Amino acid sequence: MSLAAASGGCRWRRGNEVTLGALVPRTGDRAAWGADLLRGYELAVEQQNLRGGLNGRRLRLVALDDESREEHASTLTTRLIEREGALAVFGELSSVANERGAAAAQRRGAVFVATASTARDVSRAGDFVFRTALTDAEQAQAMARYARQSMQRRKGAIVYRRSSLLHVGMADAFASGFRAHGGEMVLRESYQDDADLVRLVARVRSSGADIVYAPASSEDAGRIAVALKQGRVGAQIMGADGWASPEARQFARDAMVGALFPELFSAVSPRPEVEAFIAAFGARHRAHPGSFAAVGYDAVRWVIAGALRVPQLDARSLRDALLGSRLDDAVAGPFSVDARRALTRAICVQRYEAQGVALAAMMTP
Repeated sequence: MSLAAASGGCRWRRGNEVTLGALVPRTGDRAAWGADLLRGYELAVEQQNLRGGLNGRRLRLVALDDESREEHASTLTTRLIEREGALAVFGELSSVANERGAAAAQRRGAVFVATASTARDVSRAGDFVFRTALTDAEQAQAMARYARQSMQRRKGAIVYRRSSLLHVGMADAFASGFRAHGGEMVLRESYQDDADLVRLVARVRSSGADIVYAPASSEDAGRIAVALKQGRVGAQIMGADGWASPEARQFARDAMVGALFPELFSAVSPRPEVEAFIAAFGARHRAHPGSFAAVGYDAVRWVIAGALRVPQLDARSLRDALLGSRLDDAVAGPFSVDARRALTRAICVQRYEAQGVALAAMMTP
């Protein structure tokens, strides 16, 4: 199945079809996540075609495999626009790949949507570039806001791996957000190995912190949870999206109970649009959708909604239609993009429970 979209003129239209393009890592290190993302893209296109496409024109999705290699993104984006005639290109998971793809789309006046990358704000590449996922720093700020405003926690501690620039940045964002909402940061400790974790747990316990924020990979999340529990730390534990990994829960099931973490999408949300999406996804793919499928599905539906509002469809008109628009029934939560392409969206604050995961709240940064 394919979908199409392209930049100016009529390159994006082939007969009675409109093309949308996608960068997808179908092979390589990110292939499993890429498969989930692509399924979300495909489902959105298929559903719109069943509704009549774009004012009677069939949508065609062209997804190119970048092999999980960032250096392919620019070339493949150019190919999607110039050879396949894509009106819009949807990005993959890597922020670096999306930055390169976005720059190529911007040079050619085609819309580029970074749907799932969170390391950096890819929309800064130019006025044809949008994003539909909160950055890691914004997610950290949302967690800080939840800790202060919803949980009324007053004293924060941060535990992070010193060798990870990403986690250092998230620690900075949480600390600034916690202070901005009236909280006090009483401890900030970095670690490099398990021996460091044992030593710093005693410092966390003696600090009087009532919230511990630990931006960590899935491999580290379980270790941190176990160390804090064994060290009799009674503070609420908060993690980053790495805590959502099944591997983290598998390693430390009991220690993880009660821990809070952000996700782009909550499959346990009671919203009817979520239930409908999960049912449709399962019927089409015989699988359960992940977060990347959900945000990919939302991004394609948002662009389609913009395209339906444009009398003369071209890339510039589509870009203008997306400015100041919103998608209220997005399955990963409503979002809006203002006239300067700034994204407003909540994260799903999830809580580990003995029997699974529960949605604690939706929270904006």
